[in-house]
Amino acid sequence: MSVKNKLKNKWNESKQHWSLLAIGIYVGALIILWIEYFRGSLSLLGTTLYTFVTPPVLIFIYYIRKSIHQRNIYKFIFIILGGVALGWPIWALISFILIGATWSPFYNLQGISRTIILISTIVSSYSVAAYIFYKWGNKRDFRPFM
Repeated sequence: MSVKNKLKNKWNESKQHWSLLAIGIYVGALIILWIEYFRGSLSLLGTTLYTFVTPPVLIFIYYIRKSIHQRNIYKFIFIILGGVALGWPIWALISFILIGATWSPFYNLQGISRTIILISTIVSSYSVAAYIFYKWGNKRDFRPFM
């Protein structure tokens, strides 16, 4: 058996037991993070967040892969994450044009009116981006990229 076939077999075996691999990586990183915290290199907030946020994320990913509602979960993730990824640049550009630049029409606004314009640009840009990703996902039948 060649080295290439051995690596391929090892890769296929690790794909079947990805949850054990993820738990092992989590425990190893957890040990390293707490050691670095006690050495004074890391903050307590970051170490504690990693300790308590990573297990629910791993459980959620496991649920996605084993769920009967996997298609709906893919739709939800595709629309939300795509909307966030595309909505942020849209919002940054619109808010810069309307509020941020010195030549913008609402540059001198203060208080509640500036806040209302900012919130309306956030809501509209993220909504448009989510709609774009909904249409795009609908066209490709919400298949995962892999």
